[in-house]
Amino acid sequence: MAQQYENQGQRPEALSRRNFLKQAALGVTAVAGTACYGGATDAKAQPDFEAGFPVVDYHVHLSGALTIDKAVALANARRVKFGIVEHPAPDGKIADDNTLRRYLDMLKNYPVYRGMQPVYPNWAKPFSQELLSQLDYILMDALTLPETNGGWLAIWRADTVVTDKQAFMTRYFEFNLRVLEEPIDIFAWPTYLPTCISQDYDVLWTDERMHKLVETVVKKDIAIEINEFAKVPKARFITLAKEADAKFTFGTDSRDERAGKLEYCLQMVQQCGLTEKNMFTPKPQGQKAIQRIPRA
Repeated sequence: MAQQYENQGQRPEALSRRNFLKQAALGVTAVAGTACYGGATDAKAQPDFEAGFPVVDYHVHLSGALTIDKAVALANARRVKFGIVEHPAPDGKIADDNTLRRYLDMLKNYPVYRGMQPVYPNWAKPFSQELLSQLDYILMDALTLPETNGGWLAIWRADTVVTDKQAFMTRYFEFNLRVLEEPIDIFAWPTYLPTCISQDYDVLWTDERMHKLVETVVKKDIAIEINEFAKVPKARFITLAKEADAKFTFGTDSRDERAGKLEYCLQMVQQCGLTEKNMFTPKPQGQKAIQRIPRA
């Protein structure tokens, strides 16, 4: 039976998301409409098209398969800079100021950006402003949708069930806007839809919804991630956001040798005419989202 809900009290990012992405990397699970990643990868493989500006993969997770030293070597081979992110969670690697400080110290001598990827609203409460301000950026998505029963709908799972598409979109879109109220610099996996309704992307992501999402990210100075794994957002949304002067980032959400492999991202650069002026760069001290936006 398809599993629609995460068990209440479990942490989806630790129990499901990481396992899902790990399986996808092994070719066991695939997101509808995206490539299934498996097998060996040429570390230097990139599309023939060159971006014309420094390329950064801001969405890289360390793992047993991708240590920090391996990540740096892979970034050098692909001529791509990496931004390393980790999920904050009470039972995770980053749970409080002490663990955040160790994370920052572990990365500070490597040529990478230091980021964080919260999953739940109000994630910043356990941390001091001083330490959060040392992060180069904070990245967040809307893939863990709160349920009225207190649980969470893990919409990245291939077996997620949606029985009423329009009711889902209403709740999901509202949660997108809620996430954009958080002190974040990058909005990840934008416009992603669960596998079971992904074929209705152009119908469900109406012009009205897209315009509102773009208006919000621009107003709040949040960059839009072009996600390599999920192949979102589509060119229609990217073009709309570009016309509104939104900024963009690239992200693989990888924990292995897929890091920095950015075929879809570079395809969108070419198709949508993105240039260096359209791309996000981490903010200097005093201008980061965590310093500009009040914490809940």
